[in-house]
Formats: sequence, C-alpha cells, structure tokens
Amino acid sequence: MKIYLDNAATTPVAKEVLEVMLPYFSEKFGNASSIHSYGREAKEAIEKSREKIAKKLNAEPGEIIFTSGGTESNNWALKGVALAGKNLKDGGKPHIITTKIEHSCVLNSAKFLEKNGFEVTYIDVDKYGLVETEKFEEAIRKDTILATVIHGNNEI
Repeated sequence: MKIYLDNAATTPVAKEVLEVMLPYFSEKFGNASSIHSYGREAKEAIEKSREKIAKKLNAEPGEIIFTSGGTESNNWALKGVALAGKNLKDGGKPHIITTKIEHSCVLNSAKFLEKNGFEVTYIDVDKYGLVETEKFEEAIRKDTILATVIHGNNEI
C-alpha cells in the first residue's frame, strides 16, 4: 500500500469538492472575464463562492481574493502589507522579520522589498527547523510592520 506524505505541497481533492467542481471542468468552463453566457455563468459561480466564504469569515465579499496558488498568495500578502506600511511617520525604513527557511517565494519577496527600501531581518532556526521564541522577540522593533514564519516546509 502506498502512503502519501507530501500534503504540505499538495493534497488530493476531497470527493465532495470534486463532485461540486466537475461541471466546471467539462460543462461550465467559461472564462469569468468573458461577456458570453459561459463566462457570465462562471463569474456568477465565483461571486457566489466569494459571498459564501465571506459570510463564513465574517468578512465582506470584496475582501476575499482568489489567487492561482501559494506563490501568488504569498506575493500579494507580503508585498501588499509591506507597501501599505511603507511610509513610517518618522521617515525610517520599515522593518520586516522572516526566517531563513521560508519558501523561496517569500525569500524572493523579502529580497525585492529590501531592494525597495525595506529592512529585513532573517532569523535562524534551531536544528529541528523551529524558530526560537527569544530570537524572534529580540528581532521585533518599533518599526516592524510585518513578520512571516513558515508553518511547515515541504522543501527542506
């Protein structure tokens, strides 16, 4: 019997999800940005999904953003938060904390932000890949606007 142990990278689709999604792979496959009936039908399904998710999260539908995957999501989160907090009142460089074992998309975003006026602290981890609380707390400063710590890394 095969055992799959890479769920941090990807997981099989739940049967209930697959059942609901099947029509969108074969019958309702329109581009939601198109104005034809297939596109309008796809857009309506996306907007209904957005509303359901927003309701579950006690959020507004406009606050729900669908992305193509983890890399795009990380880029939106890091760059979006960082750029929104870029202008510190004292004129200093905004500070970001991350770890040395983040996913490459996070590390690449951190490097991009460094090149664009941010200061980034990269925290070491212990031999088990865990962030030591004291090191993390020591890295926090008055000008820290964002901290990101990976929960599970499937690539190390």
